This record gives sequence, C-alpha cells and structure tokens, in this order.
Amino acid sequence: MNILLTNDDGIQAPGLWTAARVLAGFGSVLVVAPAVNHSGYGMALPPQREVTYSHYDPVPAGLRGVIAFSVSASPATCVQVGLSGALSQRPIDLVVSGINDALNLGRDVMLSGTAGAAFTAHLLGKPALAVSFDAGRSGIPLWETTGWVLEEVMRSRRWSDEQPAPLLNINIPNRSVAELAGIRLTGLSSVSCLDRYAIGARSETMLRVNHKPEFRAAEPEPESDAWAVARGYVSLTPLRMFPDILCVVPWGGAWAFESLPVGAYASA
Repeated sequence: MNILLTNDDGIQAPGLWTAARVLAGFGSVLVVAPAVNHSGYGMALPPQREVTYSHYDPVPAGLRGVIAFSVSASPATCVQVGLSGALSQRPIDLVVSGINDALNLGRDVMLSGTAGAAFTAHLLGKPALAVSFDAGRSGIPLWETTGWVLEEVMRSRRWSDEQPAPLLNINIPNRSVAELAGIRLTGLSSVSCLDRYAIGARSETMLRVNHKPEFRAAEPEPESDAWAVARGYVSLTPLRMFPDILCVVPWGGAWAFESLPVGAYASA
C-alpha cells in the first residue's frame, strides 16, 4: 500500500512522526506536510502561484520506505501536491492526516486543517483518515496511545479496496491504552469553537480576538464524538462530504424576491 501522510501542525510535529512510524508497517509512506503550522485553515487552497518545497532530512531513524517533503502550503494544498505526482510517482492508495495535537470534534471539522486535508483527499476520490488527539488538556501527552489506535484502525479493514472511498474522523483521549473505555462509532456533536470567541476593539486600527474566559461548553449529545471522548472512548466518526453537502433542502416559505418585477434587480 502507498500512503500519503500530511498534517496541519507542520513537518516537525510529533504526531506526524508517530503516524509515520505506524504507517510504515503497512506500506510505503510519502510525507507531504506544511513547513509551518496551518491549524484552522480548513480546505484553504492558494491562488495559482509558486510554493517552495524541500526534502525533509533526516527522517527519524528506523523509518524505512518513508520519503518526506516540507511544503510552504496549506494542508489541503499538500494533499493535492502529494496526489499530483509532482514529488513522487507512487500511486496513492490512502491519505492520512494527523496526528493532530488537539481534538477536532463536531462542527469544527469544517474549520480544521487536519480534517480539511482528509476532505480534500475524499473529493479527489481517495480514502482518507483524519486523526486528532487530546494532547494538551490532561498531563503528559501519551503519543503511544495514538500510535496504538491508528494501528488498530489500519488493521480493521482494507482501506484502499473500499468503494465508495471512506472518510473517517478519529479523536483520541489522552489516556493510556489500558485506560481507554473502548473504541466507539459516533456522530458529530454540535460543539464549535466559534461560540468561544470574544472580539473587541483595542484601538481605532486594532481588534482583539480571543477565547471567552467564562465560556462553558454545553453538554454534548449522547453518542456524539465529544460525548464519547469525554468518557474515555476513542471516537470514530464516518463522514460524507458529497453528495450530502450538495443536497439542497427546499424552503417552504415564499421567496421574498418572487413578487418583485424583473427590473427591480437592475436597479438594486
């Protein structure tokens, strides 16, 4: 199997190389990752322009079959670069994004660079995994747990053979393997970081944007991703970006412009 690995934390992030060590046991790994942190970039793509890249050297010891490139681009762009054949002619069977050093839950998957890279791969017809970890909230981050989870998920099925191509969002609590409550299939919760921002003017030319210190998230819905991780489960959420996102729900009310004469648009 040929695997493309990227992330949004940047080429030097520990989660990326934790994933590389696991994935090297399942095939050849092509790492194409942002040169610097691109958290929160979603599926952002640059306008047509040049981006710089370089071989990442040295690749950590013991990683055979791993080729790595650092690219001055967003995670979604890194996926396009990796799948394009510009840096390697390997035909990619699976795209993995992560392991992110913070959770990507609920509605935040639409904002996450980690999930955005997986969405991009999915739109290009490739199976994709987005993997995130509650690394910073409770004590020392247990990266070995994330490696164990990713290995279990990789062993669970033949990812490159599935049709339609699967898209899976994985969130891992910061617990030892022995302390995990289990692995659970979940839906997306309604949690979102958008509720946490406070924005105010500091001067005539500057705004201050930060998280509300008094913010308290609502209790997540039962069987959702946030609910599961809070209880010590690894959350596996199958996602479908298309065709669902293109399903237009008819609006029962009358359209406001239906009663306007055609000339009203020209004068508006």
